[in-house]
Parts: sequence; structure tokens; C-alpha cells
Amino acid sequence: MNKKWILGILLCLLLVVGETTAVNAQSASAIFQEVNQFRSNNGLTPFQYSAALAAAAQNQANYMAAYTVFSSHVGAGGSTPQSRAAAAGYIGRVTENIVGGTGMTAARGLTWWVSSPVHYNTLITSRYQEAGTGFATNGTDNFYVLVVGQPSDAPPQNVVDDSPEPLYITPITLAQPAEDGSIVHVVQEGQALWSLAAHYEVTLSDLLLFNSLPPNAIVQPGDRITIRLADGAAPPPTPTPPTMHTVLEGQSLWSIAVQYNVKLGDILWLNNMAEDVVLQPGALVRVRLAPDEAPPPTPTPILYHAVRSGQTLWEIALTYGLSLEQLLALNSMDQNALIQPGELLLVRQAEPTPLPTLPPTETPLPPTPSPTQTPTTASTAVSASLSQASNFVATPDAPVATAVPAAPEEAGPTVVRIVTVVLVALLVVGAVAVAILRSELL
Repeated sequence: MNKKWILGILLCLLLVVGETTAVNAQSASAIFQEVNQFRSNNGLTPFQYSAALAAAAQNQANYMAAYTVFSSHVGAGGSTPQSRAAAAGYIGRVTENIVGGTGMTAARGLTWWVSSPVHYNTLITSRYQEAGTGFATNGTDNFYVLVVGQPSDAPPQNVVDDSPEPLYITPITLAQPAEDGSIVHVVQEGQALWSLAAHYEVTLSDLLLFNSLPPNAIVQPGDRITIRLADGAAPPPTPTPPTMHTVLEGQSLWSIAVQYNVKLGDILWLNNMAEDVVLQPGALVRVRLAPDEAPPPTPTPILYHAVRSGQTLWEIALTYGLSLEQLLALNSMDQNALIQPGELLLVRQAEPTPLPTLPPTETPLPPTPSPTQTPTTASTAVSASLSQASNFVATPDAPVATAVPAAPEEAGPTVVRIVTVVLVALLVVGAVAVAILRSELL
């Protein structure tokens, strides 16, 4: 009897563990898909899945759930994102995003990362091309971990962890809708626009629009922020988008392009910059033209890219708006090919030189025969003088007569004669052959 109870308990434990594992895997997959969908929506190549990075992310998520850790990248035994990735078998540099909260969903976790500038940089990075995600829950709080990495041939040395500071989610009491349906939030100590956007699950751009605030606005305790407009109220007019951006510490051309929803190539063109330019804080970068501003001259399209140290095929493809497959096809390369600094890669086919357009050749039309006219008395003299050039014969004193052209010789009798001669010849040849055969037989 005791054995049956023990077997039953073990079976229940196995079912619970299996169900928990399945839920964790499903939620980890959900946040991975959310992140890649966000990158695709912003014109970035999705992260490639790495099982080793996923294992490292899952280890940290389990630790956070077990000890209700919200605000640290330090894990079990004092581990760091880099050491956890190495322990999972990953060779390369990594960085990590974490988030947790009561009833946190994958979509809301992504909203928190998008709303936080430092975590946003991880989402749009071009330095890392692989990623893995983890999820765990303690029954009340859900925890998500994203680890992104750049593989290398050897373990990195003296790595400084550049993972963004963990999100400390300040508790916010949500304001209730007014009678007209509008929602207004009174800012409390420690609250920011991005955290309000995440808590109310609205976009930061909507908060800026509804409250006529600039992108770098800082709110103070006591400020009243419109979260939702009254029912039927028209939103304020969209402000004229800025044309210049002041570079902040840690920003790249990629992050600026995504922030203003423009293409990296357009920023390079507008500022006459190379794609490897190093930005300095305080520098002004043009992100779009003013309505009445003339565009700069269109540069000659780049056909070849000179590989720089540390660059990857994926990063080069992303720079020129190509997929990795397109870049490989242009250069007849395999995806495992190694590139060397200074090597030239074809990134765009040269435009074919247009051939001069020749005017269409006119096909001469046959002359239209003039209708046959019946000579009249008045034209008798003319017809008589041109008798050799016409089929008409006229006598000055005689009534006018219309000459009838000679009928062509009929071809029918000639063909019949030829066919008859051929048949007779065949009969003669046949008779001779029969005679010879008969003589041979006798």
C-alpha cells in the first residue's frame, strides 16, 4: 500500500514538473518572438536563436523567481551574464535584459524594455546577432530574461559586463477613467514617462502627443499627465517632426535611426557620413529634411564594401539593407565563409548601361493601285498618245472602246498533262519490272 502511495506521489510530481517546464518553455518562446517581431518591425534582422544563451537566460530566470530578485544581474553563486553564458557552453561576448512583475506577460515585458532607453539599446543592437530567452514564475511574479551574444573563436578576456541596469518597477496606482472616459495620472516621486507608458500599456509617443511634450521631457511630482483622451475627443495635431538630433552618451546611428523611424542609409546620406563614423555626445545629426529644404546631391551608389576588423557578414548585410542570403549570393560565398579585413565584398549589382533607343523603322506600304477609269470623249486624245503605257486603244473618230486585258493562260490543263505523263511513266516502269521478274522465275 505504501509503495502505491509513493508511486502516486512521484507521478504527480513528474506531472507538475513537466507542466511547469512546458509553461516556462512556452513563455520563454513568447518573449523571444516578441523581441524578434519588434526588430523586424523596425527594419532590423531578427536575432538567431542560441540554445546555449537560452540555457543561461533560463538559469537566471529560475534564480530570480526562487529568490524574488527584481533588481540584479547577479545570479546563483555570484554568477554574471558572461559567466552563466560560458557555463552553458557559449563562446563569445554577451549582455542581458531582465524584467519581472506581478502577472507580467511577454508583451508587457517587451513594453518595459522598449520604454527604458538602456534596455531599448539591447533590443536594437547591431553588435550582437544571437539570443536566447528564459522565463520563470513563483506563482505571483513572472520573470523574463533576454541574453544576446556575439560568437567568437575564443572566450573573451577581461570582459566588463555592459548589461543595462535592472528595471526597478516602482509601484504605480493606476488612475481610474473619468465620466468622459479620459484618464489623467498625477506623477509621484520616482515615476517617469516611460514607466507610466509601461504601466498603462500605451506608447510613449502617445503620451508625448497627448501632453505636447518633447521626446526628452522630464516630469516632476505633481504633474498631471493625460493617459487617455476623453471619448470622442480629437487628438492634438501631430507636431512637425524634428529635423536635427543632439547625440546623447552611448547613442549610435542605428539607435537614432530607429528612434526617428528613418533608414540608416538616409541619415548617412543627409549628413555625408560613413557608416563607421564615431558619434560624440552633443553632436548634431540631421534625421530628415525640412519641408522647404533642398536635398543634398545623391551619392554614387556603393558597389563594394571593404571589410573592417571584427565585422561579420551579418552586420555588413544589415548595413546595406540586404539579407545574409542576398549578400552570400552576390559574392558566391558559403554561410560559413571567413572574411578578412580589407577584403572587398559586392553589396550591389552595377546598373546596366542603357542602350540608345533607335527610332522605329517604318515598313513601306505597297502603293495603292489607282482605280481603273473608263476613258471619256474628252480624254481620247490623251489615251491615244499614251497607248503604249496603257491597256486602252482609242480611235479619234470612232466610238471609245474599253480595251479588255488579255486573260492569263489557264494553268489547269498544264498540270493535268504533267500528272498524266508521270502516271504513264510509272505504269511503264512497273510493267518492265514485272516482265523481268517473270523471266527470272522461268
